[in-house]
Amino acid sequence: MYHILAIDDDLNFLDDLSSLLKFHNYVTRGINNPHKALSLLNKDKFHCVLLDVQMPGMDGISLLEQIKEKHPTIPVIMISGQSTLAIAVKAIKQGAFDFLEKGADLDRLLITLKNAIAHYNWLKERRLLINELLENYQMIGQSKAMQQIFNQIDFVAPTDSKVLITGETGTGKELIARAIQLKSNRSTRPFVRINCAAIPETLIESVFFGHKKGSFTGAIKDQPGKFELADGGTLFLDEIGELPLYAQAKLLNVLQDGEIEKIGAQKTQKVDVRIIAATNKDLMTMIKEKKFREDLFHRLNVFHIHVPPLRERIDDVPPLVEHYIKHYANELNKKIVGISPAGMNILVQYDWPGNVRMLRNVVSRAVMFAQSNVISEGEVSLALDMDRYQPLFAQNTMTLAEFLEFQERQFLRQMLILCNGNKQQMAQRLGVDRATLWRKLKRYNLSMADEQSQ
Repeated sequence: MYHILAIDDDLNFLDDLSSLLKFHNYVTRGINNPHKALSLLNKDKFHCVLLDVQMPGMDGISLLEQIKEKHPTIPVIMISGQSTLAIAVKAIKQGAFDFLEKGADLDRLLITLKNAIAHYNWLKERRLLINELLENYQMIGQSKAMQQIFNQIDFVAPTDSKVLITGETGTGKELIARAIQLKSNRSTRPFVRINCAAIPETLIESVFFGHKKGSFTGAIKDQPGKFELADGGTLFLDEIGELPLYAQAKLLNVLQDGEIEKIGAQKTQKVDVRIIAATNKDLMTMIKEKKFREDLFHRLNVFHIHVPPLRERIDDVPPLVEHYIKHYANELNKKIVGISPAGMNILVQYDWPGNVRMLRNVVSRAVMFAQSNVISEGEVSLALDMDRYQPLFAQNTMTLAEFLEFQERQFLRQMLILCNGNKQQMAQRLGVDRATLWRKLKRYNLSMADEQSQ
């Protein structure tokens, strides 16, 4: 049942109102002392407030201001027996949900109350959704650099300013873009991402602006573009430095005019989109090399956020590790409470060429490998080695057989360290018999003594 707080100096009116609303399944608490209203709102849960305009000791407009300041999500319906248009306008400006005259017909009161409570529930759901999204996309960091970025996000989010985010791959540029969206007035509107590096050149215009049916071969139906899908919300242009020059010119026109033109359309259409762009490229160098338009750069670079690589903010490694351990332990249903000091020391001393994205992958594997409630040094080494050799695989001309042998040797070497040379434990964890394990160790000339001497 919904709980209503009615504030009026007329006790007879409060009694009549309480009886009326009780009949329609509302629980009503009536008070004739406006000074007690705030303490009641702090102590008990109410879904809506019905507030008289004229009361001795404190007028309703003043109390409305205090209620909206301390309880902004609770809708307040103003009720007055001496209403004027000026009072009604002032009440609405101060945040009142609606304004009713005393003696208004019952249907209007009930409809207004129903709408006010629906609005309250919507605000509550919106707040829960935003909190959930912020949890999913939360940013972790205690370094001075990250604290500055948090301050920049809080500063620019409420505006509609365009934002350019720069930084190496894996530093979390998309997380920053999502944090800006979630803390903005567009938080309930779409967040649409375009990976500019992943769109074939022939499809860029269609992806950005959409097309009409029959406008080109294969256009079998009308298709909205990303700008249209993001209307009212935020468009995140990831890897903006990869956009070809001709597409940069098209984008510049949209940013200047706020209008898009679908392929095959006869007229343009207005769009209201906030632009956030990101790149790991040096755009100033690209401008000098005539690979990026300077006028587009200035359009995008209204507010600039630079994300330093993880190796330059090593203070952020421990809290990131703790966060990802908790996340992946929960995801994998494992009771892991932390990481050994030696294991953390390995992670803190590593230079993280793949930045936070690489750290997250390493921790997820370490959690998967963990055999106790504390991740060991060996488990960290095993998880890290699987990422450490990725550049080697990408650059080498190994055959498939050579690649598989290399992977198997590295895995066995780390498992040998992980099990402290215990062959029985190692065989059990690998799911093979001891004879098979012995043959493989002999084949790769692996022994615990060799590993300890390295």
